[in-house]
Amino acid sequence: MDASDPTLIMGLHGVFHRHPWIDRLLAENDLEDEDVFSLAVARAEAYGWSSTHLGRGPLDGLRWGHNDAGEDWIEDNRVRQLAWLQVAVEEQLRGQRLPLLPVATVLSDVLHHMGTYTLTGLHTVAPLQLSTDDSLVYLSQAADWVAAAGPGPAADCVLTIAARESADLSNRAQDVNVLVLERSFGRLAIHPGRPSVPAGGLAPSLVGEVQTEGMRNAASIHCSLPAWSLDTAVWAAEVTAAAVRDTGVTEPVLLTVSRNGGDLAQNA
Repeated sequence: MDASDPTLIMGLHGVFHRHPWIDRLLAENDLEDEDVFSLAVARAEAYGWSSTHLGRGPLDGLRWGHNDAGEDWIEDNRVRQLAWLQVAVEEQLRGQRLPLLPVATVLSDVLHHMGTYTLTGLHTVAPLQLSTDDSLVYLSQAADWVAAAGPGPAADCVLTIAARESADLSNRAQDVNVLVLERSFGRLAIHPGRPSVPAGGLAPSLVGEVQTEGMRNAASIHCSLPAWSLDTAVWAAEVTAAAVRDTGVTEPVLLTVSRNGGDLAQNA
């Protein structure tokens, strides 16, 4: 994956339980072949975010084209990479943000369609060279949204950033921390001296091996979010992406957001 590759990958991690009635309904309606790819394509088109119609020319206002998708729905109460989607972000839509929340929403809808799930983490390969440099208004609005995300206690989390040597992130870690705090508008707290428990909220391997070849972990941020949900986890990824981009990085990076420690029992 070179610095101009428009590929975006999003993976949701957690524990999945299939609806007890879903297989019967799929069989009755001749839908046994339904999987994350087919469901994600249909859901993205319903939202108006992407389309698989042929012969339409450029993606007129649409956000991405579908590349691949997959799932791991083994029900053993272990953290698995439940659903992932690989898309090509439309490169002509200048001024739009990377569609992290739309892609995550499509995946979450698919999981809720097929069963119930507990979200424990996410990862994304984010093509920062395509992200807008004018996201402060959106991030301010998003911070107000997550401030009232839930009545529970703050969620203890770990954010990680991996990049290639060309991104020079090892020399920008402190700048990233400062910018994460600024772009979270006071809704995220960083705990630099607190030890992090290994990220049990992520499956052992992350989809995107080809796209992340040569990337190395450049930063790990122990933080607290106002609550734990899909919205807050994606928001943390958006804040981190904006912070990394605003240090001058203009190439793809790998971001992860994971519940820290053993408290992973929060439904998405």
